[in-house]
Amino acid sequence: MSANRSESLHFYDYLCRKIGSEKEVKGRRLTFIAIDYFTHNMLSSGSRSEGLDLKGSDTDIMKIDTTMKVYESEKDDVEGRHPGLLMDTSESQPCFTHLNLQLYTHNRPRKSFSEILEQHGYQCWLFNIVEQHGMKYILSNKLYKQAFSKHHEITQIGLTKLHGPCLSDVNGNYDLALCFKCDKWISQAAPWINRPRSSWLKPEIISKITMSGVLFVPIGSKGSIYEDLEWRISFSVAEKQLIFSFNHTQLLCYALLKIVLKEIVEGDEDLKGLLCSYYIKTLMFWVSDDSNPAVWRPDNITNCFMACLHRLLYSIQYSTLLHYFIPDCNFFLLRLSTELEKKAKLTNLLKKLYQQGIQCVSASETLHDYTRCPNVTYTIKQLNMTPNLVYGMLEILKSLPPPYHERCFIQLLNRLLHHCKTDLSRDHFLYFISRAHQYVPQIPYAQQQKNNKQQYYKYKYDLSRLLIGLNSDAVAGWSMLSTFFYVHEHYFTCLELINYALSKYTDEKCNHIFSNPSTHRRIYVTQKEQAALDLMKKERLITILKSSTIDYIQFSCKSQIIPKELQQDVIKSDGHFHPLVYAYFLRFLCCYHLHDQFSCEDALQQISRATREKCLTTNAMSRLSIQSLIFQGIAFQMMGMLDEAKSYFTLLAGDDVDAYTSAEIKLSELTNDQFSDVNIC
Repeated sequence: MSANRSESLHFYDYLCRKIGSEKEVKGRRLTFIAIDYFTHNMLSSGSRSEGLDLKGSDTDIMKIDTTMKVYESEKDDVEGRHPGLLMDTSESQPCFTHLNLQLYTHNRPRKSFSEILEQHGYQCWLFNIVEQHGMKYILSNKLYKQAFSKHHEITQIGLTKLHGPCLSDVNGNYDLALCFKCDKWISQAAPWINRPRSSWLKPEIISKITMSGVLFVPIGSKGSIYEDLEWRISFSVAEKQLIFSFNHTQLLCYALLKIVLKEIVEGDEDLKGLLCSYYIKTLMFWVSDDSNPAVWRPDNITNCFMACLHRLLYSIQYSTLLHYFIPDCNFFLLRLSTELEKKAKLTNLLKKLYQQGIQCVSASETLHDYTRCPNVTYTIKQLNMTPNLVYGMLEILKSLPPPYHERCFIQLLNRLLHHCKTDLSRDHFLYFISRAHQYVPQIPYAQQQKNNKQQYYKYKYDLSRLLIGLNSDAVAGWSMLSTFFYVHEHYFTCLELINYALSKYTDEKCNHIFSNPSTHRRIYVTQKEQAALDLMKKERLITILKSSTIDYIQFSCKSQIIPKELQQDVIKSDGHFHPLVYAYFLRFLCCYHLHDQFSCEDALQQISRATREKCLTTNAMSRLSIQSLIFQGIAFQMMGMLDEAKSYFTLLAGDDVDAYTSAEIKLSELTNDQFSDVNIC
């Protein structure tokens, strides 16, 4: 074996441990694919959905606005019954377009703009985000973002910051890009279909990409006089398909270039913001087009990466990086021509890195220990990737919204039955189906009078779903099932199930699950957890998830199976409760209805003790801890300890400024009751 080949294999195995093995990458991708099936008109994008879990990676979601479709020409709009958006690139830079509102009326000249909008039922919101220019009605990207940033669903999840085309949280960890869609492949990108390239893209992939259409995100060309009116043409769906077409060597080279950019280049304050990750992605597409697919091998990864780095250096030296789908757009033409000093500094830095060879990556934080690693080639099969796969998947799932849409559930079931070919993919979708069954009985239905037979069938239907829902984790499914029996007044059965759920609860199982969903951080496995997972490394993923993890108890807004004592707490939003505290509260409720005073007091002490534990201790009460502490106030109120209950509700109402809990309502009720008692006296 040559020295270069040996070094490449060693480097490949090192990267698999640092960045992710093929199995880990596939697991991350499958998780996001399942999320896409669960969320209505929302698509995951960015590095994390591509299977990479690098430092600084955020969660990128694209939400498609389905109120209107985009058409390249009026002929494409075959329906012509509702307002549509027509592309107009006559006054825009390549990759950007105006979106003109098309209004269909037989008497267009005789009607005012507001009258036409009102006729189509859109005046309430569309009138405020469209600007009239002559006979054109142009959708403003600036006004569109401002309008949706104030929407209740957006503010509720904390997306209050405008960041380019996205709405972001204050920490910049979560980006939501609102967009419109054109179902057809646009003519500007048509030459890409038959462009000469190597055989890395199969015809079926190209066909799948063109059938996915294109998106339009609300941001204009920087410096354009129409910047607030232009929309950028986005190929995010196509680009994700291209990344999925990479083999693992290609993907690791892509990840290496991103690490070089973020951790080495941007380590220089003068060079921050000069380049972006999208340029790296574009560069990799061009390199893949120009290279023989056979060179992308583990034993040749060092040569592949150095070739990619040299291509980046060349592109910067000659200020040339063309858009992959619309080559008329040169990203570097204006960006580098106005930043000559920075361009020279960046060029010198990349030259030095290239001269160092593969050892240059050790200047990054992620790969800083490469030079100290022993030059021993490991076989990936010998490495236990189970912890990274399990916890990496769960880290992604923390931001997953509950699957309330029946349509999404049916699509997911169809995906499971017809498209899952490996144990890993089947386990991912089995997990999601199990999780979905915890929510199906919660969906609000129209209240109708039901006879005994209908009520019996509904009871059996909900029970069967919740039994399937036991397979997603160790505790949450059992807690949901026990809640079901409590709601149906089977208190002894509920107590038995609670005791069983508590017996399966351990801090190790929930150690990495209970954290802020918007905060992404790499998960580290303790020695105890590693030992437990080592014993199960031959088990299937679904078995490990079911026995070794714990999730929050989650109730949907206006859930049909939540205890009546908590119904006021899920009127405005979903409820997320810590499993340990919730189990003790449910035990209290059962004992209260069974008139077991001693057990009630014991459960109340357990609630207080569990609330003080480290998993709920924060400097400032978070929304989650507020929802957990509401249990104590309700319990004191039911026990007749009204002064204690009032003190809890007063504390909670002061911190719950958005009134997500029932604290303020219950405090008002207690105050009014006491006031009424005084008047009676």
